Amino acid sequence: MLYFVIDAFTETKFTGNTAGVVIYEELDEEFMQNFATEVRFSETAFVKKLYDQQFEIKYFTPTTQVNLCGHATIASFKALLDSHFIEKNRTYTVHTLAGILSVEVTESFIMMEQAEPKLGKIFDDTNHLAKIFNIDKNLIGDKHFNLVPQAVSTGLWDIMFPLKTKEALYALNPDFKALAEYSKTNNVGGVHAFTLDTNEGIAETRNFCPQYGIDEEAATGTSNGALTYYLFHKGVLNQFNQEYSFQQGTSMGRPSTIITKLVNKEKPRVKVGGNAVIVTKGELY
Repeated sequence: MLYFVIDAFTETKFTGNTAGVVIYEELDEEFMQNFATEVRFSETAFVKKLYDQQFEIKYFTPTTQVNLCGHATIASFKALLDSHFIEKNRTYTVHTLAGILSVEVTESFIMMEQAEPKLGKIFDDTNHLAKIFNIDKNLIGDKHFNLVPQAVSTGLWDIMFPLKTKEALYALNPDFKALAEYSKTNNVGGVHAFTLDTNEGIAETRNFCPQYGIDEEAATGTSNGALTYYLFHKGVLNQFNQEYSFQQGTSMGRPSTIITKLVNKEKPRVKVGGNAVIVTKGELY
């Protein structure tokens, strides 16, 4: 079995978000979870070829299996390219717990379809969120748009958490135990904090998911996919088939660039993509 360590949503080693990738034929899920716990990347992906141009991917954090993971999908297809299982300039199908999705492999990057976008609960209790993140509640929102914390999913539920300034974003210092409990109570994976106060891309973001063993993540494809749909719903974004870029990981010293795209104006969906670089590869015994 081939095993890779890959930095996703970047072209530079030791930046972006690291994923483990295992290409296998037969493994049980107990082994997968134990292995993900051993290597302790935010996600480890286990990839199996089903048929021509169709693959199954299972995703594990250090503590649990999750339905979908953007950066681990990008990493998986980088590993499949390197192993000559796939070719550039083709579209493939991936079976996940979030559904059957398409992945486009081009010369420049890997772009994956997200699950059907869904809007969830609006969180009016900004006092509670402000206390968990140790910030003034008046910093929550945006200076120009009517943005409020809301649960959104394009495969995984996260609370979109708008902040008025980049300084407020960088100042977040969450109580991870309280955040894990809050996420569990509200049936979300975690919180995707963001600000439109940036000169680079659409937004700068930070993602917190302590209930799944990930205090903070350097690049989160599904969450930025959900953020794209949230910003579309709020009237911030309105162009289809146009690439939008989001910055994440700067606060962790692992800068990442996530590319998203709105498609299908009649029934909007989101695609998420980026580059990846292989750090190391070997065999899994």
